[in-house]
Amino acid sequence: MKNGCIVVRNIKNYMDGGALAAVADALVDGGYFLDKVFLLSGEDDREFSQTFAECKNFFENVFILAPEALLAPLKVQACTLLKAEPTDSYRIDAERRSFFFLKEEGGEGLVRGEIVPFLDAKYALRHDKAVIRAVGVPAERLENVLADARAASGKKLAYNVSQSHGDLRLEILYDSDSPKMLTDEVMRTVASGLNDFIYAVDDTPLNARIYEILKLRGMRLSVAESFTGGGVAKRLIEVPGVSSVLFESVVAYDNGSKMKRLGVSQYTLMRHGAVSDETAYEMAAGLIASGDCSVSLATTGIAGPASDNTAKPVGLCYIAVGMKESVFVYKYLFKGSREEITERAINQALFLLYKQIK
Repeated sequence: MKNGCIVVRNIKNYMDGGALAAVADALVDGGYFLDKVFLLSGEDDREFSQTFAECKNFFENVFILAPEALLAPLKVQACTLLKAEPTDSYRIDAERRSFFFLKEEGGEGLVRGEIVPFLDAKYALRHDKAVIRAVGVPAERLENVLADARAASGKKLAYNVSQSHGDLRLEILYDSDSPKMLTDEVMRTVASGLNDFIYAVDDTPLNARIYEILKLRGMRLSVAESFTGGGVAKRLIEVPGVSSVLFESVVAYDNGSKMKRLGVSQYTLMRHGAVSDETAYEMAAGLIASGDCSVSLATTGIAGPASDNTAKPVGLCYIAVGMKESVFVYKYLFKGSREEITERAINQALFLLYKQIK
């Protein structure tokens, strides 16, 4: 099937694409995709008529997305072109095609609640998906894994990849006509190829996954952050109930705080600097030494936009994960803006914590 979308708007206003993205995402979640999008001015009736006529010839399903004030006149135009009776419904069925009229505000809700079930019934299909979540997958590795998966599945399965600062979410989309053996084989291929980077084979976010494991193992976590500025703790406390496993979070930005609150030695700071393997180690070890936690996480680095008057580059960071037996320190050099570096480090720190406690 082919699906088209006509977006009608006031072209004199700024456009953030949020309404269209929400509708497109709702369709993807249901197993359907927009093949083409047309962007039109709300002040040109003729342009809409021409585009609508083109769409009814080439697409089985057409979505019209517009401000609420424009929907009624657009629907009148559409009924005239289709030689159909005027209707108050959001949907017009004509010439074995379906036309959906959606308001900018809340259009995705209609897609999820009514349009996707309608399309499932129309095509006698049931759509489903499998989700794999991972952190830090190299671009080449992901490309190769997806190539292997597509080679195995042909056109029977679809793949939807989204990433946010290194946190990868991969959807494997299939319908009721897809053989289960095929979907299982593709899942094995993807899971095997991304094995070292996976933290969930369902749609559980990283912070929730960490909470589940900490609670299951009866562990308490303490966090010490320098350049991530509390971002790790913020991500963790988004999870309801995390207070049962999170003992404390210390934002030790100044060297004095690192010494006073975490026990980092002045010698270490003078000889190696705040951004160093040794400082990250002592930050995590200081939390463990307090006796209040069974696992600790510490971050120190340079987020930019400028360096810290040393020869160390922007993006350099050290992440330490500590337990009573040992402390492990990892070195990274992230690229991007200050925000991108910080967010990337937060995700990597949480992933390293996950790998240590799983």
